[in-house]
Amino acid sequence: GLRLDRYVAQHRPTLPDTLSLFEKVAAAVNYAHQRGVIHRDLKPPNILVDADGEPHILDFGLAKPMHAFSASESTVRVLSTSGQLLGTIAYMSPEQAAGNPDIDVRTDVYSLGVIFYEALAGRPPYSVDGPLGDVLKRIEHDDPANPRSLIGQAAGGFKIDDETATILLKALEKEPQRRYQTAGDLARDLHHRLSGEPIEAKRASGLY
Repeated sequence: GLRLDRYVAQHRPTLPDTLSLFEKVAAAVNYAHQRGVIHRDLKPPNILVDADGEPHILDFGLAKPMHAFSASESTVRVLSTSGQLLGTIAYMSPEQAAGNPDIDVRTDVYSLGVIFYEALAGRPPYSVDGPLGDVLKRIEHDDPANPRSLIGQAAGGFKIDDETATILLKALEKEPQRRYQTAGDLARDLHHRLSGEPIEAKRASGLY
């Protein structure tokens, strides 16, 4: 298959078809979470879409059982044997960028938000160019560019609607407690959006 971003760019699916693909990806990640595994390195090359348009989550090389995290370890600070940072910087969550050892399923939710944002808007939610320290600070502190003001470049040039933008921004909340709490919650809101039902993210922001 093709990596997710290339699939969207080449096939230029409609917005509903793109969101349906995202729903399947989020559901697959949730399946791993329900079995106690956090991926920790979600990015477009690790999501391949086959000829039938079905996504597959690959490369669990950095994945870890939830019970195996220790206070002395974090994705940013731990180096592999080759000296490379574990995880890909552009798709890291703020807590990974900060070196926070308390990594849970919401870290993968954030990475999904970055992947989906980039696939729809044709650009990352904030600049990931420049020195590593500057990029990590942006991930920690910079708000994503409002997707409502962007035209989806990678997926056919459509304008990102209010509900889709709200879902993206909910997944990209800097504070984990304000994010979707599970990938299943994200998948469910994508399903609500596709079905014309009220999305939970909008309801939650209204209450807030």
